[in-house]
Amino acid sequence: MGNILDFIDWRGDLTFKQDSFHEVDGVILSAVSYVELDRIVSENPAEQILLRDAFEEFQSYLHNPKYRNLGRIIPDEVLILFEKMSKCRRYASLRMSGYVNHVDEQSEEQFAAVTFQNDEGEIYIVYRGTDDTIVGWKEDFNIAYMDVIPAQEEARKYLHKVSTVLKGKIRLMGHSKGGNLAIYSAVRCGKRIQKRIVGIYNLDGPGFLPEFLSLGDYQAVNECAYWYLPHESMIGTLLYHGTNEYVIKSTNKGIMQHDFFSWEVSGKCLIKVESLSKESLIVHQAIDQCMKKLTVAQRKQFVTIVFDALETTSAKTLSEITPRSLKNIIESVKNTDPESKKLLMNMGKLVLKTVRENR
Repeated sequence: MGNILDFIDWRGDLTFKQDSFHEVDGVILSAVSYVELDRIVSENPAEQILLRDAFEEFQSYLHNPKYRNLGRIIPDEVLILFEKMSKCRRYASLRMSGYVNHVDEQSEEQFAAVTFQNDEGEIYIVYRGTDDTIVGWKEDFNIAYMDVIPAQEEARKYLHKVSTVLKGKIRLMGHSKGGNLAIYSAVRCGKRIQKRIVGIYNLDGPGFLPEFLSLGDYQAVNECAYWYLPHESMIGTLLYHGTNEYVIKSTNKGIMQHDFFSWEVSGKCLIKVESLSKESLIVHQAIDQCMKKLTVAQRKQFVTIVFDALETTSAKTLSEITPRSLKNIIESVKNTDPESKKLLMNMGKLVLKTVRENR
């Protein structure tokens, strides 16, 4: 058994013509999307650069912390992965374009994406997951009460733009929030583009409310939508998934299984297990109970309390939060109004009750 780095050593000599796209490719492309590619890969989908050339240019920017430091939650191995990809036949000749990365505190949006195209003309649109920014994490929480978060609408527009410029079959993918964006964009893109989509890969990303999954536009892509969860998943168990759900093996524990470098690979397959762990199912049930018992206004209030507390630290990224910052956060929550305190206490009681009932 190995991981995605080992896969490149094992099978990186095989082109996409020799061995067509598979699920491990989806993990690898989703992982490398976390690399900073500003000034290297054009925002214009028509202006393509070979992955090996993009890596060479990336090397010249490594003196800049923006390119070298990925933040607290992105594994450093992503840069090793990028280098390995640049030196193997399978990925080196992929053509990259359409790199977009923006964070908007006013609209509470974090969105990033990049497109790859292989020599056979197949298009791989990759949406980046949540990065180190606090804005990005707040947008994730906003899924609990907003019908559409800004990044989802950006993902739909991005798919439309790329599909207009580049011709060929399309696969959409992403890790964490990126997987949610891949599903959303495929559902909302319209039938003309949907006919070109042959695969959608949500890698431990949040799901959707049942109403969304029952839409006719979702059912149109359900058969080619694949949902992957590590067996102790915490992030991917949020909300609900489609029918093609796979539970995969990880060498990490608990929430650290969100790290795609911990996912076990054999040949060109992710190692599957029968079901989610009991702990993961309890987390899902606890969140489900909260979602059902809280009104939309209460969900919004909870998110506001949490992130208003974070704002007291003046931190813009998770990496900037220090032990002293945590003290400020705790004090902020303590000083909140009685109604907010009551909401937090009720949520805590509900979660504990769900855990006890399902042990």
